[in-house]
Amino acid sequence: MDNMEELFKSATKFVRTIAGKIENEKLLYFYARFKQVKEGPCRVPKPGMFDFQGKQKWEAWKKLGTMSRKEAMTEYVSFLSDIYPHWEDKSASRPATGSRHTTGMGICVSTMANTDEQLADQDKTVFDWCKEGNTEKVCHTFATYNTGVNNLDHEGLALLHWASDRGYKDMVELLLVHKADVNVKDQDGQTPLHYVDCATESLKSMLLQPDTTT
Repeated sequence: MDNMEELFKSATKFVRTIAGKIENEKLLYFYARFKQVKEGPCRVPKPGMFDFQGKQKWEAWKKLGTMSRKEAMTEYVSFLSDIYPHWEDKSASRPATGSRHTTGMGICVSTMANTDEQLADQDKTVFDWCKEGNTEKVCHTFATYNTGVNNLDHEGLALLHWASDRGYKDMVELLLVHKADVNVKDQDGQTPLHYVDCATESLKSMLLQPDTTT
């Protein structure tokens, strides 16, 4: 069991590094088993009808029923081995990248395709404007309403998670100016740095060494 725990931990780290290249269906498979290992059977309420991505994730997890932790870990690792047969060799040879792999054990589920519901402007929240990269509207919301920059939305993500995931450098800068916490954690314990594409060095630098004096 100890060996499986370590193997599962290594597998989740590897999946984080390739999540942007994995199809949605496969990401959901990993997500569901990760949640089963960390939290057991799904007992949370089903997301609302407009939360399409949240419902996908919930349904994938719910389908596992009372699957044991050991079985969930085994299926996670086995599936990774099926689609990436030499992942252990690649994982061992991959250089360390700081806090990206030392915080949490989740996967970048937010890299699933953008399936945001189309809303009328009057129905949009600061999270909707953030997802669209509309810095003007986000700035206006902060100036007009008492909006908590580090609050989590119904998917368990903060504004900085969304901006980082979608590569919005200007939005990240704006949020940092408004005192966004670079260490804020989502519902799976991941910080915004986990959501940054590995190739986006400028965003990674901003989150590792935020400069909010400008």
